[in-house]
Amino acid sequence: MADTFADVELRRLQPEHLADWLLIEKVTFPDPWSESQLAGFLKKNRYQCFGLFQLNRLLGFCVFTTVLDEAELLQIAVTPAEQGRRLANQLFLLAADKLGAENIHRILLEVRVSNTPAVQLYKRLGFSEDGVRKGYYPTTTGREDALLMSLSL
Repeated sequence: MADTFADVELRRLQPEHLADWLLIEKVTFPDPWSESQLAGFLKKNRYQCFGLFQLNRLLGFCVFTTVLDEAELLQIAVTPAEQGRRLANQLFLLAADKLGAENIHRILLEVRVSNTPAVQLYKRLGFSEDGVRKGYYPTTTGREDALLMSLSL
């Protein structure tokens, strides 16, 4: 597949996308959210769930929760077959444009300090490091710190 973004589009995720969304969730995250959790996000206005599509195929997704003029990025993922094309960049930038148009002025996130690809992605997108939340994530051998980051839109 060519590295072109002309043929991809951002859409709000709908119930009919749940099966594909869940598949990406399961192959991307060590502790995936359940189908009922994902379906619950679609029912509540404070969650913003976006999918990056090529034709009608879901390539990736991102989920935000919003409060007033801030959004927290809860997850962003691209199907493994499409990783390395910088689709996560495209997905995030398109979603951030949508959020900005809805009066969101700041995006927050937390990420495992060991998740180097994600930290590099967020830095590339302009996020700044705001601090560390000690022992936030459980691991098989104990706990891991979370890096707190933010981006002003």
